Amino acid sequence: MTFRRGAAGKRRDATEGPIVEALRGLGCEIHYISGLGLPDLLVRSPAGRWVPLEVKSAKGRMQPSQQAIRWPVVRTVDEAIAEVWR
Repeated sequence: MTFRRGAAGKRRDATEGPIVEALRGLGCEIHYISGLGLPDLLVRSPAGRWVPLEVKSAKGRMQPSQQAIRWPVVRTVDEAIAEVWR
């Protein structure tokens, strides 16, 4: 399986940029991943904890392949930070 910058060649979600920037500012390592049933980001906290994150816009809906696995869904910077430091 290959990882691309956007599933099926699509653009990344607009809310992803600020979330990635904020998490990097807090010392997190970010890996962009995509693919059927995979989350958008794999985040490594400064403490070494790996957290998968599915980034959605305020009105974004989960696709059937995403609903089956139930990755944590974040829509804001605050939600992403809370999930990584959970």
